[in-house]
Amino acid sequence: MSEHYTVSLNLLDESFNQFDAGNYGLSVVLNETMFSCCILDFRRNKLLGLQKVVRNEVKQTDVQTAGQSSPMMFFHELSKDIPWLSSQFRLVKIAFEGKKSTLVPALLFDADEKEHYFRFNFPVEKDEQVCADHLMPMDAWNVFAVPGSVLESVRAAFPKSKVVHSSSLLIESVWINYKNRINSPHVFLHVMENQFDLMIFDGRQLHYFNTFAFQNSEDVAYYLIFVLEQLNFNPEKIPLVLIGNVEAGKELPELLQRYVRQVETGRRNEAYHYSYVLNQLPSQSFFPLLNFFSCGL
Repeated sequence: MSEHYTVSLNLLDESFNQFDAGNYGLSVVLNETMFSCCILDFRRNKLLGLQKVVRNEVKQTDVQTAGQSSPMMFFHELSKDIPWLSSQFRLVKIAFEGKKSTLVPALLFDADEKEHYFRFNFPVEKDEQVCADHLMPMDAWNVFAVPGSVLESVRAAFPKSKVVHSSSLLIESVWINYKNRINSPHVFLHVMENQFDLMIFDGRQLHYFNTFAFQNSEDVAYYLIFVLEQLNFNPEKIPLVLIGNVEAGKELPELLQRYVRQVETGRRNEAYHYSYVLNQLPSQSFFPLLNFFSCGL
């Protein structure tokens, strides 16, 4: 394996066969320093496994090292060390995990103006391309930016795939899994490495969405309570569902229970079968990634 990245998770069912990729789907969530993927066997409607790879920090002391740290080199090394990633999968879905996205109601959206909408909230960096996802259940568009180097790398590695935003995937994943379970406001908190997504669904309708950076659990609790107070939701009455990088019984769930009366962890999509290797993961972890093939994106 390359010294430029670390395999932090490698769970793969023994029935997986790279030469049977024509019957598999590959779903991917990535950013400039992380690549995670899972495999769905369409014949058995079974998720066969999940891998996560994290780029190591590289000191760019010379031109060669700088080149090796680029997203293009990152994907090249992955495909060399994990040969089945280059297999001809029946379907490949990719989501970019970025911090900059904004929702626009469909009635107000004009595809030719997507960069204009984006600039209301964020600057467009030199290397970025502005894209948009149509969230059909919400009747809205999610406008976001992706570094050009990432798009180039993805298109080289997976030429038939398109790139959507991870927040689009998250919103549709939650809607698909909970639309028939809730008929009153619920808060969903999706935790990642150094940021979290906060969503409020009022029945089937998305009422609020935002992404926050955080350094500790106290930050998460502060932003959560602040948003609920600003929107006039009572923490004593509105249920909270935790998904993502959260382990039940750890610091964050215990802290949040001081402020929100009803706290639960997310459950897996019952529409799929799951390999036993995935039993090692908490049910709420990798929630968007494991639901990618249920979404219309």
